[in-house]
Amino acid sequence: MNYWKECIECAFDEAGIIATVEQIEHVADTVRVSHDNYGMAFYSPPASEHLRSEIDDLKRKIKREQNKVHCRECDGLGSITTPGPVHSSTSQCWKCNGEGRVDP
Repeated sequence: MNYWKECIECAFDEAGIIATVEQIEHVADTVRVSHDNYGMAFYSPPASEHLRSEIDDLKRKIKREQNKVHCRECDGLGSITTPGPVHSSTSQCWKCNGEGRVDP
């Protein structure tokens, strides 16, 4: 309760409001109760709910990575080299984007 009383005293002082000790205690208690009930007025999901969606997303990404297969286009190298008569050209594989693995 001391925290809330100090908050109200500072706010009243900055606003130029003069109040008795009883009035400050009453306002501080009202603010404390309002703070305790804030979650009922403005829903905020628990931290575990945020983590659950992140965990599910990461599981989907892991499953997708595990399902990838060897890229046949670049033979898993991630790049394709095209020889020429004088010069050769090396570029990133168009199928796997340089990863060497693709979704089936």
